[in-house]
Amino acid sequence: MRIELKREGGVAFFPGLSRPHSVDLESLPPETAEALQRAVREARFFEQPAVVGTATRGADRTRYTVTIEDDGGQRHTVQLVEPVEEPQLRALLELLKQAEKAQRASARTQHP
Repeated sequence: MRIELKREGGVAFFPGLSRPHSVDLESLPPETAEALQRAVREARFFEQPAVVGTATRGADRTRYTVTIEDDGGQRHTVQLVEPVEEPQLRALLELLKQAEKAQRASARTQHP
């Protein structure tokens, strides 16, 4: 499973930092990878519409674009607009942010 997370908007938004970040499940600890796969299933990610949340204008609204490709080649993209109110999608988003942050920290320690 391959996951890409892109953040846009928000109070402290810097456009140069909005490039997508990939989360490689194979490089994660097994329990983290399993938790992410379970969260994808519980959120029924592949059944979600293209946009979840109120797409109001304004730079203070954070939008997350999540693209997931499963091992069977199924690919789906969903834009999540804050506040994400559906608990399963909120849990998935939080896990993705934690995994992405952990991967960046790990990369920094391997390549100082």
